[in-house]
Amino acid sequence: MSWLALVLLPVVLLLLRQPAISVLFALAEECSFHWGAYRGTFRLTRAIELLGPDELMRRSLHQLRVHAHEALGNTARAVEGARRLADEARAAGDWGLANTAVNTFINAGLYQEALGVERGWKSPDSRASEELGPDEQRGLVQLNLSEALYNLGDWEAASARLRAVEEEAADEPILRHALLLQRGWILAHTGHGAEALATLEPLNRGELPRVYWSEVAFTRAAVLLVLQRYDEAEREAREGLALARRAASTRNGLFMLGRIALARGRLAEASRHFEAGAAHPYKGQGGGALLAWGDCLETLGQGARAREVWRLVLERDPQSAAAREAASRLGAQGAAEGEASR
Repeated sequence: MSWLALVLLPVVLLLLRQPAISVLFALAEECSFHWGAYRGTFRLTRAIELLGPDELMRRSLHQLRVHAHEALGNTARAVEGARRLADEARAAGDWGLANTAVNTFINAGLYQEALGVERGWKSPDSRASEELGPDEQRGLVQLNLSEALYNLGDWEAASARLRAVEEEAADEPILRHALLLQRGWILAHTGHGAEALATLEPLNRGELPRVYWSEVAFTRAAVLLVLQRYDEAEREAREGLALARRAASTRNGLFMLGRIALARGRLAEASRHFEAGAAHPYKGQGGGALLAWGDCLETLGQGARAREVWRLVLERDPQSAAAREAASRLGAQGAAEGEASR
């Protein structure tokens, strides 16, 4: 190699470094949000680290890794990373980082921590959120926080969060369709099945990241369940399972099948689905389904096992409204047993 080539080589490598980082990062995002190939995300982010990314890119790499850990069910590592993300989001005013932190906390059942992310907000980082605008990112945070609120049992406050972002959603496709999804879920769970079904009519799952398509199917299943259209609900739930890319989605699908079987009066079948969901490696949230499983077991005459499952609600989803219900059932049963022993 000539001396001129030796001189030019570092210059060429320097010029190629940023394009290489950009291409690898785009691939890492595809792995995370389209293909669901989260181990590929880890490999690509490590490769980018070797190229010496700037501070903003290092922050984005950390965000992708947190999302990948959460999606794989590595909840403890995801939450650890989300705490750092929340601090960075507040310091930089970056709603994109905040959204990942909020979503991670909610999927871990840490609803109060999710609601705390937006406190202490500073001015936005003008370089942040290149793909999604700051209004859309802020709106997605509010949509996710509505989930935190209804898991805590406050359905009205959850609906108010959605109303607050309706105007922002008009010109933002992802936000608009995510809003329809959350509104449909809330309407179904507050007994407005027909309105929920109408709300979901214009929903196009193609406007959402592919790894969340299963949640569209599960929401439709929940709506059809309220309307007692059980065969259709089961088909949607099974489609959601087939589409699942995230650990939480697979577990949610098993729980949805349990709810459908329970509503049909197929108690033994429901118990099997609930048990499969409870045994799944993903353990975050799920208090409502575990509560229903306990009720199912009690109806089957398995009171001791029902109490074990209700205690599992307190262990796995302690901040939820379901945990309060489980504690009430345990207290009522304990009181009844004490009265019977006198």
